[in-house]
Amino acid sequence: MPDTTGFCVGDSAFIEIKQSLEKNASTEWRGKSIGIIYNTKKVKVKSLNEKIYLKVSSGKNTYLDSTVVKVYSRPKLVLRDTSLCKSKALVLDAKNTGLLFFWSTGETTQRIKVENTANYWVKITNLGCTVIDTAKVKFMPGGISGIVNDVTFCLSDENKTISVKPNTGTKVLWNTGSTSPTITVTNDGIYWIRSESKNCGVQTDSIKVKLKACDCEMIIPNSFTPNEDNRNDYFFPVLQCEYSYFKMTIMDKWENIVFSTNSTNGKWDGRFKGNLCPEEIYIYRIESTEKGSDKKLVRSGKVSLFR
Repeated sequence: MPDTTGFCVGDSAFIEIKQSLEKNASTEWRGKSIGIIYNTKKVKVKSLNEKIYLKVSSGKNTYLDSTVVKVYSRPKLVLRDTSLCKSKALVLDAKNTGLLFFWSTGETTQRIKVENTANYWVKITNLGCTVIDTAKVKFMPGGISGIVNDVTFCLSDENKTISVKPNTGTKVLWNTGSTSPTITVTNDGIYWIRSESKNCGVQTDSIKVKLKACDCEMIIPNSFTPNEDNRNDYFFPVLQCEYSYFKMTIMDKWENIVFSTNSTNGKWDGRFKGNLCPEEIYIYRIESTEKGSDKKLVRSGKVSLFR
């Protein structure tokens, strides 16, 4: 038997002989809460801290063993169902500091950070006492999506525009005074946008815009809308030079490659293996070497996919 048999307060525990016994073997259990019990492989003990003794007799052989029965306090269930805006993250705290934790996400810390709608459960163990608690977390759409924190334009770019996608029923206001989802920028600086929606109230986001002089210009959009309306359906850079080497790679937020091409005429249609990609912010990386040069330039940034 184990040296210690633990269970939760309020429960009953069974102590059992796991090994096979000979046919003529007899058993004798002794304990404060059970008294004396004969000829059984399993006994039930109550919620008391005590020592249970076992004697097994088989012919001339006698075996003695014991286990200490301990009662542990039951961890308190603490998780709550929560609804909040998509733009925020939620920290789930299982409390019960010092105990053992195992979450449905595979994490083993007392607190975890979640950002997606799902049911999250945690198993809390206090020595021999284990409980499970579950929280239903729902993330509601925020006022706007498609925010890119940093955008860089070349001074020679004709259309220096930044844009967001307001969700249904959302009003927007830029610090320029515009109420349109798309604005044209002319100067360096931080452009903030205020959104107001029924689910999430008033929120403020910002986009940092940087203008720079570029040698061999490559115009790269910060958003596109692959909805087959023949307007802005593809993502591709506008090239103004000839290149001896060119490679464009598109990755999702987990850095999985969803598109790659070595053709200067390559365009991404917003699909991966023929399937539509979700509305998200994607990462692009464009490597290029101009003809007549051995210097490879790397351009990287983010592009928003809208439908």
